Amino acid sequence: MTTNVTVFSKHHVGHCRSWQLGQKFATKPGILDAAGNPLTGSARIAESRINSGGGNPTTQTGFVRAEATWKFDLFGRLRREREAAFARLEAAYADLDIWRLLFVDEIVSAYIDLRYAQELLRVQMRVLESRKATLEATKLLVDEGQATDLEIAQARSLVLSTRASIPETRVFFVRMLNRIIALVGATEIPNREKFDVRAPQPVAKSHIVSTGVPADLLRNRPDIVRAEQRLAEAVGLLGVAEADLYPQLVLTGNVNVNVSGSDILPGAGFLRLGFDLPIFDRHVRKAKIETAKGLVKERHAEWEKEIVLAVEDVRNSMYALDQHQKAVKAAKKAVKAAKKAVEASEKVLEIARKRFGDGSASFLQVLDAERSFLNAENAYALDVRNQAIDFVNLNVSLGGSFGKG
Repeated sequence: MTTNVTVFSKHHVGHCRSWQLGQKFATKPGILDAAGNPLTGSARIAESRINSGGGNPTTQTGFVRAEATWKFDLFGRLRREREAAFARLEAAYADLDIWRLLFVDEIVSAYIDLRYAQELLRVQMRVLESRKATLEATKLLVDEGQATDLEIAQARSLVLSTRASIPETRVFFVRMLNRIIALVGATEIPNREKFDVRAPQPVAKSHIVSTGVPADLLRNRPDIVRAEQRLAEAVGLLGVAEADLYPQLVLTGNVNVNVSGSDILPGAGFLRLGFDLPIFDRHVRKAKIETAKGLVKERHAEWEKEIVLAVEDVRNSMYALDQHQKAVKAAKKAVKAAKKAVEASEKVLEIARKRFGDGSASFLQVLDAERSFLNAENAYALDVRNQAIDFVNLNVSLGGSFGKG
């Protein structure tokens, strides 16, 4: 029985491509309204009351004023500002995808290590029972004068060393269990005893991994998407800085209604068309353009770095997975070979003990049979664990299929 590790679904909740973001934000007004909005304005209502005293009547005055300004986007400043804001928002969502990916990586890896600790514990307990039997057989042989005190001391030392290794494995198991509890944001897991029941180690379904083409990596990796959107934001901000070099056309309107006592005075208003020329601070605006260009170069280099590191991650993960698949096959054969020393440990070890008792086998041969079995079982458990971890790492390196959907 095996537990298959399938890490990431192709339709991962939370990932948003550009058109999906547009649909989302259409139902959430206000998220991007602050960027590139051509209309601004304000309304003011005021009242004053004057008591002149001395029997004079009270005078009340007030006014209502509304004013709005419309900026004409002649040179694309507002459009580029909206583009920069949209890219900044999508980069934030990509950053969220990165943390989701890391969360899945952490929790799956912790579960793999938890079951690996259980498998190690199972092997250690079986070896402990075998070494106890060897110790008892050695004690009998000492009484018969066929074994020395040194050999019984060696047998006792192996039993004690095996016992000493078990607590550390149990600590490792509990640490991984507590790690899972912490990752799911809980203080305790209901039905925790189910985790304490021995379960098989997860085995990776490595044949389902599709590495795709390099272009898929650019779409799938959320860290690359974030770097790409940060670059797009910098390009948008550069466009804003460049548009500030050109004149701006602004239309301003004002409506004002005054009230005096119970009388409403005739309303007044104006409409003004402004044409702003950036002359005196032009050198400042040019400096801002150079700063924006530097930001574009910086984020372009960051984007290239993320791509190079992503390709490196995929190559390393693919090679590691391939090598550990071979290691698992070799270790499995070694376990099967040792199982003829184990079909089990009883038969072969009992034979070894009998030969040792007859004087036809040395004490070291008995210990070698135990050590070979222990090493084969431990190596196989470790290789299965490494293969599963490499499978998870490869999925993470490929982006966890965040770009598919």
